[in-house]
Amino acid sequence: MTLRSIINFVLFQGVWFMALLLEQQAIIPALGIVGLMIYLSEQRKQDLLLLVCGLPLALGFEWLATSLNLLSFKVYPFPFWLVLLWGALLLTINTSMQFLQKLPWYLGWLVCALFAPGSYFAGARFGVLNIDISLWMFWLCYGISWASMFMAIIVINKRYLTSK
Repeated sequence: MTLRSIINFVLFQGVWFMALLLEQQAIIPALGIVGLMIYLSEQRKQDLLLLVCGLPLALGFEWLATSLNLLSFKVYPFPFWLVLLWGALLLTINTSMQFLQKLPWYLGWLVCALFAPGSYFAGARFGVLNIDISLWMFWLCYGISWASMFMAIIVINKRYLTSK
């Protein structure tokens, strides 16, 4: 793993922990970190296109999840810090999480389905969101749907946004 990938991962984790611990107070520093992630990007144009294409899909998914009462936030449909967290996550796809693009789609999907709900579970434990169904049902439903949505973003990035 290159130093750039490590820095990218650490910056994303910074946004994640700030959102988890500070919620609305994380907005200004998280904006700064997302800006730094863009500045440090070796594929800035692709990452910006990924934000333009991926954020609407991700936020539409979060809106749908809240509308279906899978989870809820203190602010309906979701707080602005979640937008920044999604932006930071999308900015890891071409750097620190590039390995997901190299895996066969079904393995990438499985990794996402198994691990993504854990991030939301941690958020629920810290009180930044509520999981409104049983934990096993959330892990199953949210894991499957989140993984499908995220892999669609990865496919769009890989097929349409990558410089040939």
